[in-house]
Amino acid sequence: MDKNEFNDNISLNSRLLDLLVRIIKGESVSEEELNFLIENGYITLSSGIIQPTNKAMEKIKQLKNKMEVLNFYNFHPYLRPAVTVDGIIYYKGKLVLIKRGNEPYKGLYALPGGYVNYNETVEDAFLREMKEEIGVDIYQWKLFTVLSDPKRDPRGHTISIVFEGTAYEEPKAGDDASEVFLIKEEDAIKLNMAFDHQEVIKKFIQCKSLPR
Repeated sequence: MDKNEFNDNISLNSRLLDLLVRIIKGESVSEEELNFLIENGYITLSSGIIQPTNKAMEKIKQLKNKMEVLNFYNFHPYLRPAVTVDGIIYYKGKLVLIKRGNEPYKGLYALPGGYVNYNETVEDAFLREMKEEIGVDIYQWKLFTVLSDPKRDPRGHTISIVFEGTAYEEPKAGDDASEVFLIKEEDAIKLNMAFDHQEVIKKFIQCKSLPR
């Protein structure tokens, strides 16, 4: 989402929240606004009496929470990088790779992973993304490394938290992964891969050979 889209979302949510609160307070609204609220199930109109629905009350609660988050992002004094998680996952001794179904790097090999949601820990995000992208639960997982080069992602400054783990069920493609592959380590480092994933796999293989 670019800056303009972000600000549009704040504006639209502010307007809807204001409109719903005005209805709750019994304040007047335009005919166009009234029709919008009726068509979207926020109010009922019977014998000239306007009644907010349960949907309206729930929407007010949701929008208040959402506006707090949006305003935090919009007015926080520091720019913040996006945060993703990636998984170095093994199944029956082979590395699990996906082929990206979306841009950037559509069609290239990559580690399975995705964005951390707001109010989500990176650990929960890792387990969720592995389930969504390769369809399996991950076991014996732990943190491996952090990728933080500001230029590593063409979409903007993105930090990736990389975990390692094991799958005991055969992975299957899901989410934005078009295909899933099981590849030997020595073959994986020869592939043309998205982001800096080839380098992190090389680093992982090197670390495995070191005494622990």
